[in-house]
Amino acid sequence: MLKSRNACRRYPNVIRLLEKEIYSRRREMKISQNELSARTGLSRNCIQQLECHEHVPHFPTLFDLMRGLEFSKREVCVFLIKFWNAYGMDKTLQQKQDEIC
Repeated sequence: MLKSRNACRRYPNVIRLLEKEIYSRRREMKISQNELSARTGLSRNCIQQLECHEHVPHFPTLFDLMRGLEFSKREVCVFLIKFWNAYGMDKTLQQKQDEIC
C-alpha cells in the first residue's frame, strides 16, 4: 500500500512501478532488507526508506538494486523503458498541477 509520502505525491506512477517491479521482487525472492543490503552495498536504512516511498532512487541506486535482485539484461532494459514512461506521466501530472496553482 502506498503511503502518502512526498515521493508518492510527486511521482505516483514511478512509485507504483518501483513497488511492482523492484520492491515486491525482494519479497518474492524471500530475502531480507539486510541481505539485499549486503548484495548491493546500500544500507538497510536506505532500502527501508525506498520501500516506504520516502525517496525516489537515483539511477546508480536503481542499478545496484537490479543487480542485487538478479535482473537479467533484458529485464533491466524493459524496466528502464517502463520507468521512462512512468516518469513522463508524472512530469505531465506535475505540469497540470502547477497550472492549477
